[in-house]
Amino acid sequence: MKPSHRASEPVSMQSGRGRSVADHWGFTLVEMMTALAIFGVIGLMATQILTGTIRVGETTRERGEALSDVQRAMDIIGRDITQLTRRTVQDELGESTEPVVVSGTSLLELTRLGWQNPLGKPRSELQRVAYVHRDDTLIRLFWPVLDRAPGSEPIAQILLKGVTEASFGVHDDQGERHGFWPLVVAEDETAPELAAVAMALRLERYGHIERLWLVVPGASYIADDEAGDDPDAGEVEGVRLRS
Repeated sequence: MKPSHRASEPVSMQSGRGRSVADHWGFTLVEMMTALAIFGVIGLMATQILTGTIRVGETTRERGEALSDVQRAMDIIGRDITQLTRRTVQDELGESTEPVVVSGTSLLELTRLGWQNPLGKPRSELQRVAYVHRDDTLIRLFWPVLDRAPGSEPIAQILLKGVTEASFGVHDDQGERHGFWPLVVAEDETAPELAAVAMALRLERYGHIERLWLVVPGASYIADDEAGDDPDAGEVEGVRLRS
């Protein structure tokens, strides 16, 4: 009996060892659920971080483009004002118009120098431009000729969108600000000189913006007969109107 008892001992030990290995094989349901929950939380956090990064990138790009549009508009307006010249023009009715006009119809209208002509077209290198505010948009107008024929239409350039309010003003050489220009003075009084042009905008994105451009002292005065218009400019305009 003793030998048989001894022979069965190893078997009993082996089976006990087998049960111990089986008991620790794989993960329990609780462990699997916990791991899945952790992975889910990590995935949700990663998705939120990625979405936030994309949203921030798009917002930064949109604001950068909007700021570039504002800066570009300021540069264009600044070039027109700093290159203004005191050259009167004739409107469609043949009436003489001052070199610089600030009014309620056109926010600002002026004659400027430096209209480049790389193609050598039969036109002047002076340009008549105007700024108007329509439907939350600041628009730049320019005419192909200085002295307009009846029915002449300006060419419109969209300068800046999202403008809820726009106004121009001027400062004279005495430091006074005016909402209209030119001023009406008595015959025995000396009219003040234009010293600076001010602009105020209210933008949907950036709020209130003001800019001030100084006018070059003694800006060029060009009489009507010294404007440098090509004699064929009127014919070119007439062809354009007929077309």
